[in-house]
Amino acid sequence: MSDQGIEKTYCTLHERYSVARRNSGFPAIIVAVIVYPTASALPSSSSLKERIVQLQEHFPLLCSRVEDHRKTKPYFTPNASPWSPEDILSTTVYTPSSTGSKEEEYETLMNQEPRILVEKEDFWFGPAWQIRALSHPSHPDSSRAYLTLAVDHIYLDGRGLLSLLNALVADDIINLPFEKISTPTRLDDTVDIKPSLSFMLPIVIKKLLLPKFPVFIQNYFEQPPAWPSKLIRVSPTNCEPGLSIHLLPSTDVNALKTISKKHGVRTLHGLFKAAWMVSIWSVYRHTLVPFIARASTPRSERDPELGHAYCTGNYVSSHRVEISLSTKDDFWVIAKKIADELLDPKAIAQGRMNMGMLAYIPDGENESPVDVHRPTGWESFFLDEANSPEPFGESISVSNLGVTKLPEGAEDLFWGQESSPYAPPFSTSLIGHEAGMRMVTSWREGSAVIKDEAQKIEKTFGRVLQKLIAGQVDTALEKLTLDK
Repeated sequence: MSDQGIEKTYCTLHERYSVARRNSGFPAIIVAVIVYPTASALPSSSSLKERIVQLQEHFPLLCSRVEDHRKTKPYFTPNASPWSPEDILSTTVYTPSSTGSKEEEYETLMNQEPRILVEKEDFWFGPAWQIRALSHPSHPDSSRAYLTLAVDHIYLDGRGLLSLLNALVADDIINLPFEKISTPTRLDDTVDIKPSLSFMLPIVIKKLLLPKFPVFIQNYFEQPPAWPSKLIRVSPTNCEPGLSIHLLPSTDVNALKTISKKHGVRTLHGLFKAAWMVSIWSVYRHTLVPFIARASTPRSERDPELGHAYCTGNYVSSHRVEISLSTKDDFWVIAKKIADELLDPKAIAQGRMNMGMLAYIPDGENESPVDVHRPTGWESFFLDEANSPEPFGESISVSNLGVTKLPEGAEDLFWGQESSPYAPPFSTSLIGHEAGMRMVTSWREGSAVIKDEAQKIEKTFGRVLQKLIAGQVDTALEKLTLDK
């Protein structure tokens, strides 16, 4: 859209949410990492610089800035000129693992790569994305090398990140579209995300009406909470990020595909999501009775037929599923329910309305706010929720980019994001390729989760998958999660 000759496009609800996250001190950075066998296999600096110029020509949102970011209607507008490649690309060395463990190196990278954009003081006046080529400090010709791409979530979503990454290392991008900032259509204008009255009413009753009644009446209508409920050590805003990575070889992935089909589970996403929810139950099951796990999945709504952008912009809805778990429940029943709901039209519509609920957050510009992190009602809302007795509305978020092809010359690829105090206790990012499945999990250390518990859950997750691959007949949760 145009306003007095200035090309602009207003942020969608999800993009406004990411603007609020940065304003409130907790920016969301998504990161993808390509692993190469040696530094010589990395794309050359000259080719990367040339591609950075080309990408900005194709997708000008990459050389835009956000104006009115401390107001209620932020928008993208072109920068005076494209960012120079030197502003975006850097070449450096990484810290090798002392044990030679690639998992340890992967975790170190995923911890450090977001921090540059997180801590960037001039963020609103410079590029919102970065590319780094990292080689071994002393043995570049015989050790792993990494190419990383990090972008602020304001500018794109996970699926967009993968498309941008592929465009970065492709032989050429002559067949990709040339867009303008204002030409791609927005999610909010092309997909029906407006909540229905029947969808909103239970939320209004819970949030606005019930708190006005006496406690004994509130208790009568109160539904059993999902983990972690009020089981919080400290507010997630006061915690440092924690992170781990799990590598599943392709042989195991193929075996799980086969056994899943036999049990009527149509997607591996459903199986992995079920295994994670069951693993959370295994570690925390004695903390809540009944034990309810609530999981969300960002669902891509990006559709070129609707005029959506090729790789920039945010086009996701928020699919949710809630499961009550107990010792005798059968894993395959749970996995099938989760997989079926991912494809259920009613659940898909509700996921879109979950995103649309952002429009009903109390808003308004705070004149001369006492707290610099609260310029509008949105920042105040999210900070207040994160500092409340129940800061987490869900147990886990599982973001899955599906299966992709490794770039030429690469041996591995993974992606993820730093934990957020506005996200569930666990945020898991999945991707599959020729080398297998890669899962990056993040949390706020010391809030609902500590590292020891996260490690127990990850071990249980791996154990559950191995028992399924081995064809264990008794798949009751108490047997499947047993450490033997």
